[in-house]
Amino acid sequence: MLSYKKPEAEVRLRYPKYVELGLVAALLLVIIVFLVSKQFDREIELRKAEDVVLETEEIPITKQVKRPPPPARPSIPVEDPEVDVEADLAFEDIDDIDWRMEAPPPPPSVEEEVVEFFSVEKPPKLVGGTQALYDYMRKHDLYPEMARKAQIEGVVIIEFIVDKQGNPTDVHVKQERPQGLGFGEAGVEAIEAMKFTPGKQRDQAVPVRMKQPIRFQLQ
Repeated sequence: MLSYKKPEAEVRLRYPKYVELGLVAALLLVIIVFLVSKQFDREIELRKAEDVVLETEEIPITKQVKRPPPPARPSIPVEDPEVDVEADLAFEDIDDIDWRMEAPPPPPSVEEEVVEFFSVEKPPKLVGGTQALYDYMRKHDLYPEMARKAQIEGVVIIEFIVDKQGNPTDVHVKQERPQGLGFGEAGVEAIEAMKFTPGKQRDQAVPVRMKQPIRFQLQ
């Protein structure tokens, strides 16, 4: 009667051979790796250390300078009890001394604050109105001669300050068109000849800054 062996039994019988073959293969692999690694060994080079050169520097010997001694303290005079102080004082010219104290100088005058025309309670007014101004200009023939010959008309704005007495001060040309023909000078002369009622602030006369336009027209 034939006996039938299972494949699993044959594998178990061959198991020790497989283990031996695996150990042999592993040993061969280790030997090969060892031989190959020897070819990549690097030679270690030792570099020679550089010689260190020490430089020496001669340091001059310093001499100690002796400082001069501090000056002596001033001596305090001691009063001699045997000396008569009153005998050294001469009172012969005591009557000639002016004992009056000089009065201190007066304080500097404080410039009065000038009030602008638009902010004063009661502004100044030209006495006689603008008619008085143009009458004065016609009477004294203030039209510039150069502008009259060239038939040129002009306009100026004169700025000035009316003081507490109603007199125009600090009169100067604010604007002039055209310039250089004498309209500004004629306007200043006309305003300086005018009289104003003084401006008032809280019933007190105050200086007020004003501007007056003047037109020069040919007749």
